[in-house]
Amino acid sequence: MGVPPRAGPPRAVLGPYVVQDVVHRGRSGEIVRAHDTAHDRVVALKLLPPDTADREYRARFDRSCGVARTLREPHVLPVLDFGESGGRLFVATPLLAGPDLRTVLHRDEVLEPSRAVAVVEQAARALAAAHARGLAHRNVKPGNLLFADPAATEVRVGDFGLVSRNGLSLDHTAPERFRGGATDHREDVYALGCVLYTCLTGARPYPGRSLPERMRGHLESPVPKPSEARPGVPAGFDAVIAGALAKTPAERTATVGTLAAAARAALA
Repeated sequence: MGVPPRAGPPRAVLGPYVVQDVVHRGRSGEIVRAHDTAHDRVVALKLLPPDTADREYRARFDRSCGVARTLREPHVLPVLDFGESGGRLFVATPLLAGPDLRTVLHRDEVLEPSRAVAVVEQAARALAAAHARGLAHRNVKPGNLLFADPAATEVRVGDFGLVSRNGLSLDHTAPERFRGGATDHREDVYALGCVLYTCLTGARPYPGRSLPERMRGHLESPVPKPSEARPGVPAGFDAVIAGALAKTPAERTATVGTLAAAARAALA
């Protein structure tokens, strides 16, 4: 009689989801691969930090996920399920085959301008669909732009409205958020402009050494010119970035669609 195999560590269970392994850990929570026993499928399960379980955040979480679940735009990462289990809020989405934009930029440093524009155009379509339903993303950044394929061509935007106090990206935050005023879809225009700048140059628009320096950059520093930051970037992108990163919403490019169209025109 053979020796039975040693049992592995017990797997965490959240409702119908059996956690298999951790895909990513960050300030905004962790993403795990999980088996959805109710539908016999493997999903990506985002577990938000425990500090997001307060009543105010939960109300925003429910509304954002509820709206995102109804969006049928192909570049929106579908929300399959959301809720709370064991004191942790979770969102279940398809498990994609490709990396996120943050990983691609870490590997390649920059994207060719035509590829950068294609990424922004796809992200803009997803954001515009949410904006039409009154839902702003509020945390557009490379880590939330995911690729559905290993070749990193098909973009999916995830995490609509799920930013927590600890998960906000200062490198893509509109000045009005720092001022404490009202915000709307134009903060997504600003953030997508920051993403475009990074794709083109490999740098952050305002790369201060400390958090206060980076905040002052968004609030006070002149908008950087991508053509000066990296040789080979067409000069037409300078005006695109200037419009997207205007300090006040009234002066900013009005919509993500307008930003994407201007970026496409800058290629010529």
